Amino acid sequence: MKRWGQHPWLAVVTSLLLVGLLVGSVSGQQPAYTREEAEAFNAMFRPAGEGKLAEAIRIAEEFLAKYPNSVLAPRAKQQLVFWYIQTNNLDKAFEIGADVLKADPNNFGVTYYLAVTAAEASKGGNKKYDEQGLLYAQKALDVVKGGSAPPGVDPARWEQEKPKVLGLLYQGLGLFQHNKGEYEAAIESLTKAAELDPKDPVTPFLIAESYKLGQYKRLQESYDKLTAEEKVAEAGKKLLEEVDQVVDKMIEIYARVVALSESDARFQALGQVARATLEGFYKYRHNNTTDGLEDLIKKYKPTT
Repeated sequence: MKRWGQHPWLAVVTSLLLVGLLVGSVSGQQPAYTREEAEAFNAMFRPAGEGKLAEAIRIAEEFLAKYPNSVLAPRAKQQLVFWYIQTNNLDKAFEIGADVLKADPNNFGVTYYLAVTAAEASKGGNKKYDEQGLLYAQKALDVVKGGSAPPGVDPARWEQEKPKVLGLLYQGLGLFQHNKGEYEAAIESLTKAAELDPKDPVTPFLIAESYKLGQYKRLQESYDKLTAEEKVAEAGKKLLEEVDQVVDKMIEIYARVVALSESDARFQALGQVARATLEGFYKYRHNNTTDGLEDLIKKYKPTT
């Protein structure tokens, strides 16, 4: 169970990238491999087609053990990355994924899979893959921003799916930056993600948290260090105004998170966390009451 809700990112991967970026079975019409290699390679797709991924993985691993230098080995490794992700064997996915990318640094499909997988793991509280995810997200974004469709992907289909891909990559990048304490960079990346997918509540939540742990914390700590005399002086009043401005910004963002979360059952837990934080800041700015809060949240409710 994801801590912040399950994002349907895998549907984006499956609908767009599996078709063009992972290669299926081979016919052997132009054999650079033996018939036995082709049969062993093709065998792993039969159980996969029946949803028996554990068996498919076993056959693929046996193929690689028997034919490690086969021209089909890189294709088997690519497929294993995806199957390992599907079966939540992330250690193996990242291990073999790194092997694939060492041999083929420009493999966009594997780079993208691993970037988004690392982000999903991090949302669930597992930050083990954050460092790799950050590198993969940056690299994948460089490819996407280059303009052309990745090799093997239909250009028309790519243009249709590109905003979804960009949104997931920017969200992942912002998440990794947030976890590193790079809050200004995180806000910049996450703002781009929010523009691409305004209905995902995780993105504004991370933006609000980045403001809270970054700019707000810094300003609040500076204000708290002032003496009583300094707080009522002009400099203290100005600093408090800056604190309040950031709080008002966070209130609006958290309200958006609550509104979006309440419209999607997958994000119920996230909405509860956001609401608790929202109420605290709202009371601070509204004489310790929540009067008008529900109207503010309602303002951000999705219309469809």
